[in-house]
Amino acid sequence: MTNFNFIRTIAFSLLITLVACGKDTEIQLNKEYQGVDVELWSYFEKFEKEAAERGVKIDLAVAGITGTNEKIHAHGTVGLCNHRLDQPNHVIIDLNFWASASDNSKEMIIFHELGHCYLERSHNDNKKSDGTCASIMRSGRGGCIDFYNKANKAAYLDELYTAEESN
Repeated sequence: MTNFNFIRTIAFSLLITLVACGKDTEIQLNKEYQGVDVELWSYFEKFEKEAAERGVKIDLAVAGITGTNEKIHAHGTVGLCNHRLDQPNHVIIDLNFWASASDNSKEMIIFHELGHCYLERSHNDNKKSDGTCASIMRSGRGGCIDFYNKANKAAYLDELYTAEESN
């Protein structure tokens, strides 16, 4: 009987440990961002995660970066980083763009705008030899071809998080 109680105690302890670890992980993966529309949270979190994978520590919540989906009235503009005094470092993503964009396109635009708002990156319209954009920070007016996809995403993100400003 003593062995049975010992095994039951060990099993119960393991179960409690697994459940507790699962809750910690869940809390970390569901970080809240005050002043950010909920549908943007996962992209803010991805931005932090991709930075961490490159040795860059980013906490957008602590930095006070905010973001919303709303109508942008500037023709051809799908994202903005506002630097107004009343709302500094505020990402705006156009509602019409959001409604029809792929997950990959949403990620690229949000990462681009967070590049402005958090990383303080300016536009970079350099082209690669094949005509594709050299940076996720392209302005859209430089004549390069966007090619942000699974095959080359890592290279674009390496450039985003590690590029030195060349202003």
